[in-house]
Amino acid sequence: MSVHQVRDIKPTDASWIFDACQDEQIQYWTTVPKPYLMEHATSFTANALNEYKIWVIKNEQNKPVGVISIHTVNEDGVAEIGYWIAPWGRGNGAVVNAIFEVEKYAKTHSNIKTIQATISDLNNASQAVALRAGLLKQEASCKTCPAGGVDTTATYYRKVLAV
Repeated sequence: MSVHQVRDIKPTDASWIFDACQDEQIQYWTTVPKPYLMEHATSFTANALNEYKIWVIKNEQNKPVGVISIHTVNEDGVAEIGYWIAPWGRGNGAVVNAIFEVEKYAKTHSNIKTIQATISDLNNASQAVALRAGLLKQEASCKTCPAGGVDTTATYYRKVLAV
């Protein structure tokens, strides 16, 4: 398994993010706009959605292969994470490594007690990634997740951070 790292997102990432978000799988399993336009990528790199924190996942050659973010941190200290990997970065453990990096970051922020991913009950690949990263399957989510053009039931995957 390759060792991937994360770095802060920057405006110059818009071009490759635009290319990656043309992928059918990213469009199927995430909430990216459809069609995905360059203006969406530019807006995302400027954090127009007001994410808590956004990182680029990069491989050993420093090539961007995906994105991981903390969407929000609620009053109970639950940091909701989300991620996607471009077609050219799949199958190498990128998200597992990135979740470990996010966990390290979260442990340095006293307001974060738990990291959590809300994953579609149909998204077996994302569920497997979360489990490999040490997130445990929890209760059904009150939220839904996309799977193509429909919203599906979802489950929380969580990891409580050591104090």
